[in-house]
Amino acid sequence: MSLKNSENGVDSSFETVEKEEDEVQMNLDHNAVPLQQLVDFSDAFSSNEIFCSRDALIEWARNVGKRNGFVIVIKRSDKGDSRKARVTLACERGGTYRHAKNNLNVEALNRKGTGTKKCDCPFKIIGVKLTSNDDWSVKVICGFHNHRAAKQLEGHSYAGRLSDGEKTILSDMTKNLVKPRNILLSIKNHDEYNVSTMKTIYNARHKHRLLNTAGRSQMQQLMKQLNECKYVEWHRKDESNDCVRDLFWAHPTSIQLLNAFCGVLIMDCTYKTNRYRLPLLEIVGVTSTNLTFSVTFVYLEAERVDNYTWAMEKLQSLMFADRLPDVIVTDRELALMNAVRLVFPTTTNLLCRWHISKNVLANCKKLFERKEKWEAFMSAWSVLVFSSKEDEYERNLRSLTTDYYTYPGAVKYVTESWLIPYKERFVAAWTDKVMHLGNVTTNRAESAHAKLKRHLGSSQGDFDSSWNVINALIELQHTEIKASFERSISVVEHQFNNAIVHSHWRKLDTVTDNVSSELTITTEIDSILRQFADCDEAGKIALKKKLRELACPATTSMCPPLEKVKEKGRPSLKINVSTKRAPSLFEIVESAHDSTSPATACSVKVPKEKKLKYIKCFPHLIREHIVNIVDVKADGHCGYCSIAGLLGMGEDGWRTVRQDLVHELHTFHDEYVHLYGSIDCVAELVYSLSCFDSFAPYDRWMTLPDMGHLIASRYNIVLVHLSIRQCLTYLPLRSVSPAPLHHKLIALGFVEDCHFVQVFLDSTSPIPPIAWNWRNYRYQCARGWEIPYVPRIEAFRSSLGTNSNVATQETIDLDEI
Repeated sequence: MSLKNSENGVDSSFETVEKEEDEVQMNLDHNAVPLQQLVDFSDAFSSNEIFCSRDALIEWARNVGKRNGFVIVIKRSDKGDSRKARVTLACERGGTYRHAKNNLNVEALNRKGTGTKKCDCPFKIIGVKLTSNDDWSVKVICGFHNHRAAKQLEGHSYAGRLSDGEKTILSDMTKNLVKPRNILLSIKNHDEYNVSTMKTIYNARHKHRLLNTAGRSQMQQLMKQLNECKYVEWHRKDESNDCVRDLFWAHPTSIQLLNAFCGVLIMDCTYKTNRYRLPLLEIVGVTSTNLTFSVTFVYLEAERVDNYTWAMEKLQSLMFADRLPDVIVTDRELALMNAVRLVFPTTTNLLCRWHISKNVLANCKKLFERKEKWEAFMSAWSVLVFSSKEDEYERNLRSLTTDYYTYPGAVKYVTESWLIPYKERFVAAWTDKVMHLGNVTTNRAESAHAKLKRHLGSSQGDFDSSWNVINALIELQHTEIKASFERSISVVEHQFNNAIVHSHWRKLDTVTDNVSSELTITTEIDSILRQFADCDEAGKIALKKKLRELACPATTSMCPPLEKVKEKGRPSLKINVSTKRAPSLFEIVESAHDSTSPATACSVKVPKEKKLKYIKCFPHLIREHIVNIVDVKADGHCGYCSIAGLLGMGEDGWRTVRQDLVHELHTFHDEYVHLYGSIDCVAELVYSLSCFDSFAPYDRWMTLPDMGHLIASRYNIVLVHLSIRQCLTYLPLRSVSPAPLHHKLIALGFVEDCHFVQVFLDSTSPIPPIAWNWRNYRYQCARGWEIPYVPRIEAFRSSLGTNSNVATQETIDLDEI
């Protein structure tokens, strides 16, 4: 505030206000206010200074009032047409309450929540303009207040009003998505005497929004802002009510980045971002500096093939014909996958490995009763997914199916739900054949979702408010990307000085070579003019309306979609504004599984006996531990078909099993001659195994216990043989036992005295004693195979009892059974 000292005195400037002083004194005498209730602040507001302007005088008076606990307002202002210009300042509590309605009754005055701050405070000062320049002087007419000074001015609406400078700060900070509480703190940091409250900020922000929209509807304001920022925008609407169905927009710089780095795109939908409950499809890409950039945002009416196809077509229209994406990464959203296949038929569509892993968790973890076993299964699954070659994949798949044959539900799920239909889309042996730049998950899109939701803050925003947030995030994103380009141009890492680098990583700008400077719309304009000339009156009006909306987007008649209302159940009075997604199935399963004991967490259901074929062909003590029984073709090869199936080869692998066992006999011929007692016995086994016709005669069937040692030793597994007459366990003869967790145990059932089947036992099942020949003929290094199964063998023996007809030895006399 600029002030000037008065040298001539100011009493001469107030000759015309002496009458007002007398009137105030007469009012005080008439009202007979007790002197002890009057507080005199005349000295505080008395000044001989000359103020350089009317505003300077008013600001000085208000600041003096704030320091003394009073709010000073303008009571009357006179421009001075017939006399000197003047302004009358008074206390905000001056005057009395006057209702707008003259016929106000007592009941209306006593209504709850109504009141007045007016107490007829007599305080008054007058500022008068002097003859020279724009100078002003002040004089106290009445310095008395009939009420106490306020201890703090917070809550006094007039004192909390924002100045013009503070309004500018609020406008800038609101545009930059600063929260109201942070705006208030910033304003108070600029002015220690500021007494504004949160309500002041809210009201000022609301007024700011009203001034910006200037009466435009939400969609008109959105279209205006998209047009001003040169966004590419597409939409589809319901012609019956002009409600928008699908809405697509892309920033011009994002389009440049898309055409510069179009090799890999990542797509994913997110939810709870708008009050209309429309899914938001976000498409992101990867720059040469390994930063994520947002390509486009699409609000979809529904997640159907039609909606996704429309979005993909609009995305394609932004790209040059020779710069289509090589790879698009999505989750298993079938509608989106179909749309990608239709619009980008030459593009490889990879599936997100992270989502697949979580789907396996959600569907399979409940099948495992022990955490260690589950972790081992997931480790085997990861090894399978990261198989770098197809033959390695086949080996890892056989290993997984063999190791976890006791969990047929888990093996079936990963095989039938993922591996058979989609292995080319997520297994490394196939995905590494395309340049995916290390993007085999949708994590970049998920991160973009999380950042967007943090800034949105509410799931009840409209399109306009969402665009403000999205636009601010994109601008910051582009600034960071440009900075990364410049850093990469200036600094070259030593490891890349002489390296051959892919063209994607060498590009450090958004310049493309396909931009045409000769692109015009002359032909289209001529066509529109001819069409307009040929139309009747109604057609001309409709065409003109469409052209007006195209030329002036702010005049659109489009409406936002109708808000979806929950029709069932009692309506909630509290609106849920959270943007946090609902927990996924894998999170629910993981939480429930980890919060219970292993016994209760296991949800493996043992089928009832009547539901399992051949269940009565096994001893009673083992039936409750049988999880499943899988039958095979009765073609004479059933024993070998069962072994092939249990090893993960499929039933058709029986020929491989026969060949492997023949090779086992030839390789270790002398050991098996010693075990079986003669060369003739080995020759008979070779003859029995050497049958590869589609049907095997009786003398070529599998015989146990003869084949038990061969199978266990050839495949390095634990083989359990189960039947109503004989039960035995076979262990490898020559190999060192691995850790018990890595043992492969399979069970082969012999039923109806003529048929073999696959049997699946739970992990706590008792197992029969080990064949005696293993103890007599095993290598010394193989003795560790028996140790983990001693408790389960003892459990089998104790449950079997002494009067059972089940044999647990290799040679038995059938006449005694």
